[in-house]
Amino acid sequence: MNIILTSALSGIIFMFSGFVSKKKLHQSILAAVLMIVIMISAACQLKGNEIWAGKYPNMIVTDNYRIYFFIALCAVGLYYVLVNRNKISQPGKMVSDYYALIFISLTGIAVLATFNNLLLLFMGVEILSIPVYILAGTAKHKMKSTEASIKYFMMGAFSTGIMLMGITLIYGASGSFLLNHITAYAFDMQSIYYLGWTLLILSLCFKVSVAPMHYWGPDVYEGTPTVFSSYMVTIVKGGGFLAFISVMMSFKITSEIVAKNYQYLLTFIILLTLILGNFSAIKQKSVKRMLAYSSVVQAGYMMFALFVIDQASKDALLFYVVSYSLSSVVLFYSLTKVDSVDHKGYYGLAKRSPLLATSCAVALFSLSGIPFTSGFLGKFFVLSAAMHVPGNLFLIIAALILAVISVFYYFKVIIVMYFRDTDNKKKLKLSLASQLLLIFGTALNFALGTYPDLLWQFLGLFS
Repeated sequence: MNIILTSALSGIIFMFSGFVSKKKLHQSILAAVLMIVIMISAACQLKGNEIWAGKYPNMIVTDNYRIYFFIALCAVGLYYVLVNRNKISQPGKMVSDYYALIFISLTGIAVLATFNNLLLLFMGVEILSIPVYILAGTAKHKMKSTEASIKYFMMGAFSTGIMLMGITLIYGASGSFLLNHITAYAFDMQSIYYLGWTLLILSLCFKVSVAPMHYWGPDVYEGTPTVFSSYMVTIVKGGGFLAFISVMMSFKITSEIVAKNYQYLLTFIILLTLILGNFSAIKQKSVKRMLAYSSVVQAGYMMFALFVIDQASKDALLFYVVSYSLSSVVLFYSLTKVDSVDHKGYYGLAKRSPLLATSCAVALFSLSGIPFTSGFLGKFFVLSAAMHVPGNLFLIIAALILAVISVFYYFKVIIVMYFRDTDNKKKLKLSLASQLLLIFGTALNFALGTYPDLLWQFLGLFS
């Protein structure tokens, strides 16, 4: 309950903080402090110092892994807030309102980290999503932003209907919304039960933007103000995968036929996601839209962790989410600094801002899965977890081939940064704080790529 209350209170504080100070520096400092407070409250919850502990056992549970996942997302959120401290105000003047929406959506992730009831799953997903619908449309002077907001809302409502239908069928078959009761279900109505799970999985596929429910992603991410696109493809996507793996922990597979069908469904989703995402990204002239399709591809690799829900796969998913988010925050920050979001905006960036170009290059190396970056180990961990399922060898080989294809569109950005001249010779100025944050993010990327236990040691500080 701690993380739900502190996240919600943080959102409420920002709803009124604008009356005290409208300066973006003060707002960003407050956001960073509250993010740290939320992480401390999560540590207290892990240690058993929980508000209203045991009051709602049928609704809320404290699962160490899910709380660690939430802390990791908050750490990414802290980095996001610090890096983008001067960019949150770009879409408009209501900075405090934007932070309020961010923290309210974080409340949804807190619910997803503690739910023990499918009704709370639904509430958590909606609390996470509704503020993001609003953030997508904050650039009111741009038609694309309004279009992104409406499209995201309409597609979100559609997926919510699918989720509710799935929950209804699971309840009709098992007679309970509680995850532990559903796991112990006696299976008298198997066809309804498995149809419900299929619909629930497909609805969650929308939330994490994997095929065949990915089509909204690139349009929405492109139209949304860049600073909020960064939040959506990192923390929001991570929250979606937290919900995904939390639900799949309770999916009881009773026979070899069901296991095979589940494997076929995941294989179809992953292959379709990797193929459509990669070949669509190759064709993009806009770096922002390319990164949007890249987020679809990266989500496809995260899906490998769902074949077998054990400790190795859960740890692999957590590591991948942190690795991917760290790189994406840097890349989307660079989009706010260049003149144009297409490739021409990156021409000669290495001469205009060597540090920003280096940070982007390392982030792109990581997304490509180049050794000694965190992205390489992230892919290695999720693919290793999927190897425990017999018959996955073909899928893993296909994923490795498609990973090589992805190098083409990632390295295209690196080439134009270092080997293309530009008429704009003006240096990009970065504040000292921004330079230190970029250096920290780049160093952390290499550190996690060579010493992955660093993440677990960090999370261990909260236990």
